[in-house]
Order: sequence, then C-alpha cells, then structure tokens
Amino acid sequence: MWAKPPQRDFVARSFMIEPPKVGCHGHTHADEAGERPTTSPPWPTIPAWRQLAVPRPDECSRLDSAVRRVGQLLPYSAEEMMDAHKGSVSPKDVVASGDRSARLNPAEWASKLWAACRMGFPLVVCRRRTVRGVGAYFDLITDDGRLFYGDSFHFGYYPRKTETLDEALDAHTDLVGQLARVTPGAVVLDLGCGIGAPAARIARLNGCRVIGVNISREQVREGRLLIDALGLSEQVELHRGNALTLAFPDRSFDAVLCIEVAADICVTENARDRLVDEIWRVLRPGGYVGFSDLALSEAPSRREDKALRAIFYHTGSELVEDWPARFSAHGFHIREQHDIHAETMPTWTHIEGVYSHQAEEVDRRYGKHLADRTRRQLGEVIPMVRDLGTFPALSLQKPI
Repeated sequence: MWAKPPQRDFVARSFMIEPPKVGCHGHTHADEAGERPTTSPPWPTIPAWRQLAVPRPDECSRLDSAVRRVGQLLPYSAEEMMDAHKGSVSPKDVVASGDRSARLNPAEWASKLWAACRMGFPLVVCRRRTVRGVGAYFDLITDDGRLFYGDSFHFGYYPRKTETLDEALDAHTDLVGQLARVTPGAVVLDLGCGIGAPAARIARLNGCRVIGVNISREQVREGRLLIDALGLSEQVELHRGNALTLAFPDRSFDAVLCIEVAADICVTENARDRLVDEIWRVLRPGGYVGFSDLALSEAPSRREDKALRAIFYHTGSELVEDWPARFSAHGFHIREQHDIHAETMPTWTHIEGVYSHQAEEVDRRYGKHLADRTRRQLGEVIPMVRDLGTFPALSLQKPI
C-alpha cells in the first residue's frame, strides 16, 4: 500500500549483470514445481545487489522486450521517481530515527529501486508474480509500512468500530490465535509471519513457542531484531523460507496461523492447493488452523485492477477465491466460519488518513507525484473492495 518508485535506466543497467542461473522464478525449478529443493541456490558467492534471476533458456528471447517493458508495468515513472529524489537528505540530516517527513536518502532509494526491479522482472518475463517477486515487494515496502502503519502487516479488526489502529491490529492477531486454539506449551507455525509482531504477541499471551516463516529477507532481518528487543528469542524464531515448500517434518506443529497472507503466498492457482497440502502435512492430527484473508467475489474492472496491482502487487483475479470450500475439499473440518469484511473496512480510513491528514509528511518523503498517484489509486480500490470484498476468518481442524 506504499509508494514503489522504479527507475528505468537503473533497470536496464541491472539486466546487463551476469546473474545466478536458477530459473526465471528466482529459485530452483523443484521449488516452483512444489517439490522440496535438494540443493541450495548459490547466493553466498554472489553479492546481494547482483542476485537477479534470469529466464530459462526457452524464455531468453523475451529478455530484450522485458527490459523495455518492466518500467511500464511498475506503477511509477522515472520522472516521478526523480522528482521525489530531488533534495534528498543524508542520514545525518534526519533529526531522529523514523522521521516520517524525512526524504529517503540516496542509499535508501537505491535499495528500493533494486527491490522494485526484482519485483517487476517476473511480471515481464514470467508474466505473473513469483515467490521471489513477492519477497522483493515486501523488501520494498517494509520500512514504510512500519513508519506509517505499525509492525503488523495485516488489516485491523474493528468489532466495536471504536478501536484505534493498534488495538484493531492486535484484535485481528488475537482472533486468528483463538481460531487456531493456541494453548500453553503448543508449538505453533506462523506462515508469512511479517516481522514477527503477531508471533510475539501470541507467544507472550499464550505461553507457547512460535516459529515464523517468511520469504522476505528484509522482514526476517528486521523481525529478528524486533524479537531480540522484546526479549522473546527463546519463544519465537523467524526463518526465511517458502510456505509452499516448508522445511519441517510431517506433523510438526500443534497449530498453524495464516493471518491474511494466503493470497501473497499463492502466486498461481495450483499454489493454493499446495499451500493447503503443506498446512495439512505439517499439522498434527487434531490440530487447528487459524486462517483469515481478503478475497473478492469477482474480478474488478480493468481500471480497478491496475490500481489494485499498484498498491498490493495483486491482480483482482488472484484474489477471487472460496477458501472455506478449498480447505474442506482437502479434508479439513470447519469448526468456525466468520466473514469479518465489514469489521476490517475501517482500516482503509487509516490508510487514506496517512495520505490526507499526514499529507505534508508523505509528500516530503516520497514527492508529490508519487503521493498523488497513490491517493488516486486508493480512491479506485477502496470502493471496489467494499463492494466485491469478503474476508473469511476460519477455524479449521485436521481430523484425528
């Protein structure tokens, strides 16, 4: 939901680098097929800034056009990015850490540009999102999300409609924890764990152990620092990994949390079945899944779809899903089922407020062109989500 500025010249130069030969999806072909990889990608010997995956041989002929098109598919132009960059300050000029009115410094812009390249490249070459592209998206937006939104990367849940944003974010975490029937001493898996704030809250409140998995390097890095600062390293672990190919033995967990991340995890139609299969595999018999996610009843218009992709890195069709039916088809018993769509909609008021009530801070940090475009996109997405959205919250049990 935060501005994602690319820079086309930077993209073109980046594609001239010799990258690791692991396939256009940025990971092993076994990983993309849903199998557990038998070898690790050769990341340790390659500098981080050179870790750009290339297409398989049969896709190489599309590379030249990909270079030209990647800037068009990403939501902001080079001119807008450079407008935001003018007058940027160095870290020593920022009065305090987390100053929301401070412009991004050159190093921060370079980091965001690189994440934008890694995010946009699969859309051009593979013509869809990929697992590593999703990881790059969250690498890109994490620091901005924490500045303007908080440490929980999900919608707030407003059962009384009077909650503050922080209270609503915690309420959503608590709801999914309750749906997962988390008990003291339980070993809990948190899929798509963000920076670990929900995992930390559930571990602290329930006296359990939580293991989080996240594809984003940046979120895992920041999350480990957060867990250490909270003094919960004995209870909460964060690992970088793919939720579709979990590196855990069968029946490892007493409960599984999936807090508004299924659509991020599932980059293809088949991936939805793979996600449910993996949850089934690692959950012990009799264990529970606490699940929530935004879904759409039908695909939005083309204009709304473009705005949605710019904000969430999703197309509308990727959000059209009947999660209760899918879990049931895989053998799960639905013990509780709620639609919390109306109770999550007030979150959009806060998001709009960031760009209106804090307009000066946002404009200064990103530049007026970027901020104005995001405001227009929100104006198109929010009514669409209100009319087409659903938000299932499920308590699912694996039979004994």
